[in-house]
Amino acid sequence: MPPRPNGHATSADRGGVPAYFLYGESLRAADGRPVHVETIAARSQLHHWRIGEHLHKDLHQILIIWRGRVEAHLDGQRTVLRGPAFINVPPMTVHAFRFATDTDGLVITYTACLAHEIVRDTGSLGEALHHAIGSRIRRAQLAATDIEQLATMLYRESARGAAGRDSALHGLLTTLVTNLVRLAQVTVIAGSSAANRDREMVAQFREVLEKHYRGHPDVKEYARQIGTSETALRKACVKIVGQSPSQLVHARMLIEAERLLRYTGKSIAEIAYDLGFDDPAYFSRFFAKGMGVSPRSFRRGAGKV
Repeated sequence: MPPRPNGHATSADRGGVPAYFLYGESLRAADGRPVHVETIAARSQLHHWRIGEHLHKDLHQILIIWRGRVEAHLDGQRTVLRGPAFINVPPMTVHAFRFATDTDGLVITYTACLAHEIVRDTGSLGEALHHAIGSRIRRAQLAATDIEQLATMLYRESARGAAGRDSALHGLLTTLVTNLVRLAQVTVIAGSSAANRDREMVAQFREVLEKHYRGHPDVKEYARQIGTSETALRKACVKIVGQSPSQLVHARMLIEAERLLRYTGKSIAEIAYDLGFDDPAYFSRFFAKGMGVSPRSFRRGAGKV
């Protein structure tokens, strides 16, 4: 069955590591909010400023540390940072944090759907968003930018229910992430060479997938295009993101179908054809199987009739 693109996946956790929606919360489907923002203290204080080892299956996270110290463990690699700094945590990255009790900052969690849109719109952040990163930010550089203001606006907007909220969150997050990557002395957290090769293969697969998923090539063709075998591609995808290549293809189609249903006035048949389906009825069954609701019902619930 195609996986649900937001909130959780059907695969097993990596090595028994617990998977959460947000730390301490059981897996659940995303509730329609593309971005969740909270202070570091809001959750870490409840756990004595220690966030245990865990992962998120289809959610990206960014931590911005304005002041204080954090010891971060990202896929087994330890790094210590003092604010101002930021940390990028891609999906399926096993991570844990230990914060100083005076740490001031934000945790920004956003969906795979929004990450795809940011990469599509910027064309330059794909590599950064899919790697674990820990980086200091020079205080003088921070003062010369609008990063603090953007983060504050994002924090406030995430708590609102005003019209145009999703568009505002998308724009603010895209601008914030772009500026963070520009300013940061970016350090991709080094893993084993084998893990890095697997990550690079998955990144290449995602890049090719983004260009060709509407044509419905099979996994063997995707593997051929990135110069590997179907078996090697499957092993890398399962290891790095916990899903098979076919599941990632289905998830990408569902993400785009969700976006088109939510934000455009195209008919369901038009959306089916736009996504490369010859039969709108088959598309409707595919969507219902993956999302647990028909395209028509999903659109109605998203506010489009």
